[in-house]
Amino acid sequence: MRDTERTAAFAACVFDLDGTIVDSEPNYEASDRAFLAGYGIDYDKEANLAVMGRGAQECLAYLERRFPDSPYHGLPAAERLRLKDEAYIAYARGRTRAFPAMLALVERLSARGLPLAIASGSSPEVIRLCVAEAGLAGRFAALVSSAEVPRGKPSPDVFLEAARRLGAAPSRCLVFEDTEAGLAAALAAGMACVLLPAPGFEPERGLAARALRVFPGGPAAATAEELLALVEGGAVDAVRAG
Repeated sequence: MRDTERTAAFAACVFDLDGTIVDSEPNYEASDRAFLAGYGIDYDKEANLAVMGRGAQECLAYLERRFPDSPYHGLPAAERLRLKDEAYIAYARGRTRAFPAMLALVERLSARGLPLAIASGSSPEVIRLCVAEAGLAGRFAALVSSAEVPRGKPSPDVFLEAARRLGAAPSRCLVFEDTEAGLAAALAAGMACVLLPAPGFEPERGLAARALRVFPGGPAAATAEELLALVEGGAVDAVRAG
């Protein structure tokens, strides 16, 4: 049977962007550290891990709690996000690459005509940049930012909006995520979720056990064939052995 004739077990796939499709977390960490240093914020590893996978408003709230004396918080929220995004876009342009397995997976699913969406905590502008830089422009029927919904991850809003735009029932959607917040959001939306945590990150065991499958080592440790088998319903192990 030809690749384009195989039947998917799911009606649609929804992808997180940063750390799942594109290897952008190092870019975010470097960009945010340099940008926030100008406002007296020491954006260390702890801060980066605390906001990873969460929506923009949740990130701002964390920074306010952790660094209450920074003049950054005196700016309107929209201005804080705009300046932070501008700094990231300037840094990430030319530095954004897709994980090979995820690139192949998206291209193969797109060729089959399976509806695809991105549901990300990044801004719409950053999402469009990353998709274009990764060479995946035109592959997704919907690009959804947490800025477009009431609540970011771990709330399910961004995934539910993605399903709505695709015209797919949440229970027929398969999500690909790299963070606990994203997994929690997908589960809250009633969606199956494949978890691809970054190397060295161990997700909470009880939560990870609810994933369709966990790939320790993240997208760099997975193959397109393994991921495609999950879309086709060919593998249902709850957690992959490390």
